[in-house]
Amino acid sequence: MARHAQNREDMLRDAKAFVHRIELRATAESQPEIVFAGFRANGAASVYFDFDLAYHFNSGGELRRAYWDGQLIKAEQNQLVSLRTCRTEAVVEMRRHEMTASEQKQFCDTLTSRLQKLAEILQRDQYEVTGAVPNNSEVIERLRDWLQQFNGVHVADAPRVS
Repeated sequence: MARHAQNREDMLRDAKAFVHRIELRATAESQPEIVFAGFRANGAASVYFDFDLAYHFNSGGELRRAYWDGQLIKAEQNQLVSLRTCRTEAVVEMRRHEMTASEQKQFCDTLTSRLQKLAEILQRDQYEVTGAVPNNSEVIERLRDWLQQFNGVHVADAPRVS
């Protein structure tokens, strides 16, 4: 996870905003990574890849924020904006960059590709569940259903959960 230093066990135990959450390890040779996915009570989903990359969606399935390459990415009026922390000896500031149409398309294409690969891993049973809350197959089925309904990235109007 990019913003907070938490270990994998903490996400399952402590991420209580996600009423359904799961951690799995992809066993496919091309995707040996840890994936954490969580669903809020209103249906908003978040997916973390190796805890360094995270995508957060609102209840309508729109991308509202992400953590990528040391940056916070957030939705503003259906556009993506990146915020990068820049430190000098005197000050710490957040540098804002509105993504160009090309940058946003590339980011969204990469996100779509990652979620499609995750869906394929689940479809082929190339994973091992390392933890789930609640502790049953309901969470993996919810993730499969959510991924199946994913139809490309739509950027939210704002970064809030809604």
